[in-house]
Amino acid sequence: METRTQELNPSFSRRSRTELTGNRTRHLITFNPNSAKPGEEIYVNIPKLKPDSVLVPDSMALIFDFKNANEKSWFRNNLGKLLQKRLEIRLAGEKVYDNSGESLLEIYKDLWMDEKQRADMIQDGITTEAVRKKISKDDEANADADATALFGIFGMKQLLKITKILGDHGLYAPYHSANDLQYVITLPQASEIMNAQSGETVEEYSLKNLELEYESIENVNLARKSENLYGAERELSFEHATLMKKTEWDKSLTIVNETINLPRRSMKAVVMLFTEKNRPIAKNTSSRISIKSK
Repeated sequence: METRTQELNPSFSRRSRTELTGNRTRHLITFNPNSAKPGEEIYVNIPKLKPDSVLVPDSMALIFDFKNANEKSWFRNNLGKLLQKRLEIRLAGEKVYDNSGESLLEIYKDLWMDEKQRADMIQDGITTEAVRKKISKDDEANADADATALFGIFGMKQLLKITKILGDHGLYAPYHSANDLQYVITLPQASEIMNAQSGETVEEYSLKNLELEYESIENVNLARKSENLYGAERELSFEHATLMKKTEWDKSLTIVNETINLPRRSMKAVVMLFTEKNRPIAKNTSSRISIKSK
């Protein structure tokens, strides 16, 4: 008699889709003023939404036209992260997150993405130099086929995603929060994010036609389910990164002593990023804030 062996998985269970669903609605809010220049701050307030609506995670972003002051310079890779030189997050006017080296850390994280992920982030400003030149300069002499095709789709439209804290906690029902989060983004100087042709200098840039984009789901039962998470208060855990210092070390040194003063109760890691001229040190800690209900 023929015998067969069969691998059994005791933890297997067939699941059926029983969760609540709803249609997504895309929203665009025009900023006033709807332009920003280097060194200025952009204030982003989380919309209240309706009582029966929830905010879709990872859907909030600033959309803008990147306007270059000349045709002899272009932005560097990963524009969406480069523009966030400093990021502050406030709750009821109090700072819960403040990192003056936000772009430095976030660009470093994005370097770990695989090629396919980066290939899908053209509107985030991650693309080839030819495409970035086309977006920055709208140069008719730039005959690169990919650059011309992509410029025909996106034009100068780029986006800056707003996902810190929000993107880590699932559906968010801001209507039921007594105080909403506010994001303050400080733009860098042009020389910090742009390159120029040989013998030329980088001039100013500006972000025009600023709009806030986000998606919501209108579903009574889903909103009630999210509302129940609040109760007396809801805790949101997140990683808090702080740029501690920038120091210069000689390459010939074998021992370097550095002191880091920690303003928080715990530290997860010390991240050291090396460049040819500056050696910034950033720390990464875990933080927790409470959002109280009305």
